[in-house]
Amino acid sequence: MAYPTTDAGDSRQQSIRTRLTLKTILVLVLLMLVPTTLSAQDQPVNDNGTDQADAGPVAFKPRQVIDTAVFQAHVAVAADFDGDSDMDIVATDYKRHAVYWYQNEGSGRFTKKVLDANLNGAYPAGVGDVDRDGDIDVMAGGYLADTFAWYENNGRGVFTRRNIDTNTNGAHSIVLGDVDGDRDNDFVTSSQDANTIAWYENDGSNRFTRRVIDTGAIKAKRADMADLDGDGDQDIISASFKIHEIAWYENDGRERFTKRVITKTAKGAYFVSPADVDRDGDIDIFTASRRNNTIAWYRNDGGGRFTFQVIDNNALGARTVLAVDMDRDGDIDALAASVDDDTVAWHRNDGRGNFTKQIVDRNLDGAYWGFAIDMNKDGKLDVLSAANRANMVTLHIQN
Repeated sequence: MAYPTTDAGDSRQQSIRTRLTLKTILVLVLLMLVPTTLSAQDQPVNDNGTDQADAGPVAFKPRQVIDTAVFQAHVAVAADFDGDSDMDIVATDYKRHAVYWYQNEGSGRFTKKVLDANLNGAYPAGVGDVDRDGDIDVMAGGYLADTFAWYENNGRGVFTRRNIDTNTNGAHSIVLGDVDGDRDNDFVTSSQDANTIAWYENDGSNRFTRRVIDTGAIKAKRADMADLDGDGDQDIISASFKIHEIAWYENDGRERFTKRVITKTAKGAYFVSPADVDRDGDIDIFTASRRNNTIAWYRNDGGGRFTFQVIDNNALGARTVLAVDMDRDGDIDALAASVDDDTVAWHRNDGRGNFTKQIVDRNLDGAYWGFAIDMNKDGKLDVLSAANRANMVTLHIQN
């Protein structure tokens, strides 16, 4: 497999890119700081480009650095893996071909453990109870290994690797859910170099069979699932980088999918995340498109028809956006990462689909990812981030 070019948005070699010489000055309505470090280095890092004086009702403590040796970090997610009721962390290391998990020892101290040392080009990751045995498993993809795998948890943070597919040609995203409504968990995936959106059918015994949905999703970056047309089954959503395409695939109820193109003008389409953004009872779509620096949402007008709504067109190198109620006010906000301005930000929804940008951290060198979870069980959502060029995973605890 040839390495994608830098233009493809996500090079296999991930050489250190030319940094922007002029950073956008962000006008901040609400600024947020961020929290403390791996294995008890309780020295907060304050140089995160934020200003506590501007913080509003949602503010963050100084950034906590979890690890500075996650080389070309792509993803950081969290769940309770060892059954002790606190939140642990999983991250992927592309350069060292590893998946790590960080055991939460309490009081903000984490112990790094190797979950998998042999997943070439470790890239996407997620968490969920794959086998529905009551504990949280891990799923991941090896971009260079052309492999999707899940890691069965014994309930105490001991993991066994189970390959899903070892011939995916550029594993780029993996999402867990019940596609066919048979009450077991399947996977939805994108394989960038195969230009493929697929789902993996669980036979009920956690053996998975690939079902191809689309082989024309050129440079497929992300796939997800949601019931977009309100007919009670799971449809699929995708972002295809090279053809600037956001699309959805209508499920007929028997897992036969019909492609519906939403747009072909999302320049460098990179990420999709479904949610009911405007609280009208149907599922809308958040998107990140890297080449036009845009975080947006597509309003579902019913029957699978969508209208473009811009959230932010100054997210330089927009890479990811996740739907989350960040301020716990009952509506869905957007948590985004933009790699070329080193920023993780969230966008406050006023309840009607109008958004105000709030900075979490604007000094994360190569910000690839943000993930919201209540790490300290105080009822407030905190943010995990992965900074690709800084080789860093950080935690941002909400005040």
